[in-house]
Order: sequence, then C-alpha cells, then structure tokens
Amino acid sequence: MKILHLSHRSWPYHGGAERYVLEHAFAGKRWGHESVIGTTDAWDMSLFVSRSGARIERREDTLNGVRIKRFPVIHPPFQNVFRAFLRRLCECGQDRFFYPNPFVPSLHRWLSKERGFDLVHSNAMPFLLYEGWRYSRKHGSGLVSVPHAGIGEKYRSTKALQYLSGCQKKIMRNSTFVVAQSQFEKELYTGIGIPDERIHISGSGIDPAEFNASSRERGLKRLGVKGPVILSLTAHSLDRGTSHILEASRNLLKKGQDFTLIIAGPVLPDVDEYINSEKELAEEFGERLVLTGYVRKEDRIDLLAAADIVLLPSRLDCFGIVVLEAWMSGKPVIGCWSGVMPDIISDGSNGFLVSWGDAVSLLNRMEILLENPALGHAMGEKGRKDVLDRWTWEMVTDRFYRRLSQCCPDGSGI
Repeated sequence: MKILHLSHRSWPYHGGAERYVLEHAFAGKRWGHESVIGTTDAWDMSLFVSRSGARIERREDTLNGVRIKRFPVIHPPFQNVFRAFLRRLCECGQDRFFYPNPFVPSLHRWLSKERGFDLVHSNAMPFLLYEGWRYSRKHGSGLVSVPHAGIGEKYRSTKALQYLSGCQKKIMRNSTFVVAQSQFEKELYTGIGIPDERIHISGSGIDPAEFNASSRERGLKRLGVKGPVILSLTAHSLDRGTSHILEASRNLLKKGQDFTLIIAGPVLPDVDEYINSEKELAEEFGERLVLTGYVRKEDRIDLLAAADIVLLPSRLDCFGIVVLEAWMSGKPVIGCWSGVMPDIISDGSNGFLVSWGDAVSLLNRMEILLENPALGHAMGEKGRKDVLDRWTWEMVTDRFYRRLSQCCPDGSGI
C-alpha cells in the first residue's frame, strides 16, 4: 500500500505531533508499505500567520526510506480580509481558513494530480484533514483522520470546541477510521455522531533505546546549574500552563525552597508577553530561572536526566510525549486532568494531576516532591514500567497498522 502522511511540520523539527507522524511513516515500511510525508516548510508555528517565522529551506528529504516533501507557506496581501472571504465561499472554508491554518496552495495543487496513494493519513490541522478528505473522495482511497482535538478538561472544555463546528464532523464520519489519543477524545467524537467502532484509541510513544546514553551530569553542565531542577519541556503557551508554573514557582521560592526552574522549548508570544509584563520576575528568580529556547532531539534526554520533577499542567496537549520521556528517565511528573493524562497518570501513584490554572495545587505537589525525593523516584520507576509495557513506538504503531489491516485487508480504499 502507498500511504501519504499529511502533517503541518516534520523532520528535522522535533515535536510531539511531528514525531507521531514520522514514527508511523517509519513503521509503514516494517509493515510492507511505502510512505510519503507531505508537509509545510515551516520551522516556527508563527510562520503560519506571519512572515517572521523561520523556514526549512530544503524542499525534499529522504529519511530511513521515507520521502518528506515540503510545500511553502505563503502570505497573501490583506490576509485577514482574504481569509474572511474564503471562509464564506470555499468548501469547508470555516475550518480550513481560520487561524492558524496556513495558506499552502502548492500542496493543494500537488494533490490535485493523481499520485497513486491508497491511503491518506491526515493529521492535526483542519486544512490537512480537508486535503486528505478531498483526495480520498476523488480517488476512492482510504482515509485515516487524526484531529488531535486537545480542548481542555473533561468537564471544562475550551473554546476550541469551535474546531468541530464546520466540516470536521463530516470528514470524520467519512473516514475509514478516526484516531483519538485518549478516552476523553474518543467520547468527544462519539458525541458528534462518529460510530464507536470507527474510532481507534492510539496514543503516542517513545524509543527506549534513545535514553541509554542520557547523562544527568552532562545535562546539568549544559544548563549551567546544580540540582534540584524542575523542568517544563514543551512549546510554552498560556494554554500549556506556563504562567501557572511561573506563579507556583515564585511562591515556592518565597517559602524557602531551593531549586532551578527550566523553561525548555520555544516560548510562544502569549507567554513572552506574560514574562515581559511581570517586572519583578527576574529579580525574584535571579539565576534560578533558565529559558533554553528550542531543544534539539539529541539534547532532550540529558535535560530530562538532569530534572528532578517534570511538569506538564497543560489543557492543550492531546497526549504529551514528554510525560513518557520523563518516566523513561525515571522522573516523577505533574500533569493535568486533560487529554490523555488522566488515562495514563494514576494520581499519587506514578505522578500527580492538577486542574488547569490551579497554581496552588501545583505548588503543593511540587513541594511534596522536592521534600520527598524517594517518593519521586518511586513514581518515576512506576511510570517507566508503564512505558515499557505499553507506550513504545513499536507497540503504538503496530496497533495502528493492525487496525488498518482490518479495515483495508487487500490494501484498497474504504
């Protein structure tokens, strides 16, 4: 079977959704399929809505037998007016043209020609789900839709529910199957009429072998700090709870706790604005706050090895691969009652869960773990066992391709 994987970004950029698609493309070869990734040339997500974001210059790469084709994001003049016009007049315009969906007309034109794909695996953003659906309708190929609908906690959904207000329901109903990252996400889809038997709960994974060469000493040296270290490793935004991490940490320092807070990964504009508006932040933290910017894949394992506690109090992440990475490094995690985290984090056993925005509870759990290193170690070890039992990339992708073989046993479409 020839499979097209559509993703908003891909290698060499390293992120959760990007890694998810890449690993499924790699696994396709193991299952006897040919894989192509169609993606944008964006390095920074900001490129989707402004000209200031960085790009990947190469238009094509081949990695481990997988062809990666990149299509340029463009910025038409009077973009806001143009988007409003297209949202009203184009098929599925309400979904395809709301921010931050980018303009990638060359991808649309490329897919307008017959490419011989038996299946399209569309991921993450409405413009890609639409392109996969359009190709599937035209050529009778199979379609797997992966919306990554991270919309908050089970009983406190965010405004991102509008994400499902346009063509997304129709696209999912006409997919061979739909991938959800959690039971919560699955319930969202059954709630809008997607049959239960058409939903595959997947999740994400890690490669345990990548962690064999990790070094706490090397990580601490690279950061220029001594322990204890509290780490938040993600693309930092308000929805990912970064302001709550800073608030809880400030108050923890005032209580006399000694630690360094590492904000690792890109800092998005809303958090950058928050940090700049908090005039006393630099004075309160001094050298006990480190912002690293983007972290290369090869550096992640040392940062995780250097950490004593890993935080992800996010309502935005459908899964949060960093939770698995922390556990594989033997570290305790503090997550959120959001996305897949309530499914995989047993509160008080392999980590803690807090409500999004609850900086007081976050402070309390951080304090407990700082004062009880043995508890944190035990949580990390329980998490490591859970990862090895269920959450390696080989296990996750094999579950996907077994489901695919059940739906398309002869390699044909739906």
